[in-house]
Amino acid sequence: MAQRLRVTYRKTGPARYVAHLDLMRTWERAIRRARLPLTYSQGFTPHPKLQLAAPLPVGTAAEREHIDVWLDEAMAATEVVARLGVQLPGGLGIVDVREVDDRAPSLQSDSVAARYEVRYARGEVDLDAVREEIARFMALETLPWVEERGERTRSFDLRQAVLDVTLRAESGDVVLAMRLSLRDGGSARPSSVASALGLRDVEPLLTTRIAIELASDELARAEAGGA
Repeated sequence: MAQRLRVTYRKTGPARYVAHLDLMRTWERAIRRARLPLTYSQGFTPHPKLQLAAPLPVGTAAEREHIDVWLDEAMAATEVVARLGVQLPGGLGIVDVREVDDRAPSLQSDSVAARYEVRYARGEVDLDAVREEIARFMALETLPWVEERGERTRSFDLRQAVLDVTLRAESGDVVLAMRLSLRDGGSARPSSVASALGLRDVEPLLTTRIAIELASDELARAEAGGA
């Protein structure tokens, strides 16, 4: 394979409602229309060599998502941005493109945490009460939890999945910010954390995944700091 590129992108507006598999097809179509030399697998049913990080819940916006794209021929990142950017549908926008060593870990295995912000109308949330719930929650050692995902249920320790959570008032709204672990093959939903904090019946204005933290990025920053 000639080149592995990591495309960092945002997902907003109507694109928030594009599900994971449909998003993969959207990226493939855009790459083909941009006439990028996308790599395909061998065999009777070739598949495009594309790799997303952690799936994004339907309806959730995103500021810095990642998709790895493999090309048969190396291209300059600036040309990829120019050709691919105009082919993406509304709500999907490129933030950055950079080359990644093909021997680097997969995006899923490299993802260690996700940062979310859940925005509520100010009059719907009692700041003092929720902050007390946050203090109680963070003092827990464990909190058994069950999430329903379609016809499946998932049981896990919600407390261990939450690395940090805070609440702040901002521009007339209230923002619940959380950092959730992506270790052990999955993550808690922001809605589960909100429910555990007493916000089950409060409808958020918007939920946004601010960023996915990659172990390789953390290592690169540490090495740069120690140089």
